[in-house]
Amino acid sequence: MRSELLVTTGRPAADFRLPDTEGREQRLADYRGAWLLLVFHRHLR
Repeated sequence: MRSELLVTTGRPAADFRLPDTEGREQRLADYRGAWLLLVFHRHLR
C-alpha cells in the first residue's frame, strides 16, 4: 500500500473523494474541522 494512503493516529488523513448515497461526490477536505464518522459497508443485492 502506498504510504500516503496509510492513516496514522494523530496525523491528518489524506484527502479523498467518494460518491454519497445520492451519487454526489464528497471530499474529506470539505469536512475539515468537523467531527465526521465514515461508515463503509458492502452493498448486498
